[in-house]
Amino acid sequence: MKKWCFRFILLTVLIVLGFWGWRALFPSPEKVIRKRLGELAETASFSSDQGLVASAWNVSSLGEFFTLDVEVTVDVPGSQHTFTGRDELLQVAGGARKAVNNLTVKFPDIKVTVAPDKTSAVVYLTAQGKVSGQKDFFLQELRLRLIRVKRDWLIHHVETVKTLSSIRNPDQSTRLS
Repeated sequence: MKKWCFRFILLTVLIVLGFWGWRALFPSPEKVIRKRLGELAETASFSSDQGLVASAWNVSSLGEFFTLDVEVTVDVPGSQHTFTGRDELLQVAGGARKAVNNLTVKFPDIKVTVAPDKTSAVVYLTAQGKVSGQKDFFLQELRLRLIRVKRDWLIHHVETVKTLSSIRNPDQSTRLS
């Protein structure tokens, strides 16, 4: 009886370790994408105490998250900007680093939908930015399209999601009757 009990416990431990090992070595695409977006947020964040070399390195590191032909269309209060290509995007990122001293980027709300063929994904997320010296956060809803290139998930398209409050005409007044 002790022999069977020992074998059962050993088999259970081996199954649990095998399952854990499989999940660690082969994570789901959704998990990989979430991790990659977390790394993007860390790379996009910077502080004023970074030197020129570190700043240039971080800007160039941003390129690793995007395809060469990435297209970014974002609406900021008052205007819309479109950037085409990784090089143009990196130029804008470098300019942003010169314009503000500190920036903290977070993606607190990420919803990933992987295509059935597991070669592309659509991600809806909230981008939260905090610039030093300002007490409020900047929030932006974004839609990203990612494609799988070898083992990496790269951002191919970024666009602002229009929320109801931004679609509504600000001159219209709404009344509750």
